[in-house]
Amino acid sequence: MKLTTPFTILNRTFNEIDLIRDVMKKRKLATERLHDDYRKMFKNKEHPTIVNGYV
Repeated sequence: MKLTTPFTILNRTFNEIDLIRDVMKKRKLATERLHDDYRKMFKNKEHPTIVNGYV
């Protein structure tokens, strides 16, 4: 039988907080993922420049 002491309760709570913190760090919003994808797509391409209204 496992003893339930304040220390075991605190330890369990801290482990849960750590798991939640890790998930929040790894999670990205859909728009952030979209921006990252666009950055990867256009990373090696030259961007068109606009001169006198023409591309």
